[in-house]
Amino acid sequence: MAGSLILIGFMGSGKSAVGRELAVRMGLEFRDADEFIEAKSGRSVAEIFAGGGEPEFRRLEEAAVRDLLAEGAESGGLVISLGGGAVTSAELRGWLESEPLVVLLDTEVELAYRRSQDGKRPLARSRQQFESLFQERQPLYESVAKIRIDTRGRSIKQVAKAVISAIEERNEES
Repeated sequence: MAGSLILIGFMGSGKSAVGRELAVRMGLEFRDADEFIEAKSGRSVAEIFAGGGEPEFRRLEEAAVRDLLAEGAESGGLVISLGGGAVTSAELRGWLESEPLVVLLDTEVELAYRRSQDGKRPLARSRQQFESLFQERQPLYESVAKIRIDTRGRSIKQVAKAVISAIEERNEES
């Protein structure tokens, strides 16, 4: 596979869990952008938001995604899970538009909200704000996704299998 498989979607859509499963199945390394940011900055996402707000986090996120895309290009491919708000950066969306395997893990807002109540997600505290962000970001995900996978009612393994099947179908068509 040339390049990386990039998972996008709203917080709580299962990007990290599915990404880990896909990496195992595909024999690739897995990178979670939020974990990468935390490791490089020495702070949790919540601490970054508390200290510098969302603008600082988005700046760090752009740098992290640039580094991860470069690592994937050098290594022959990675499975990369992006944070739910990564697509809010116009620059980052531009990078994603040129990537052939950007997969949207689509879920329903209620399930995403329940999964996001772990205390680690600064933008998941208010239900109203959460739903508003969900609606606002959906068109951004759709604008860069090459493949869309509905995760509703599917286990992590089933979603991973659906992603691989969709990639194989796409490869057969080209």
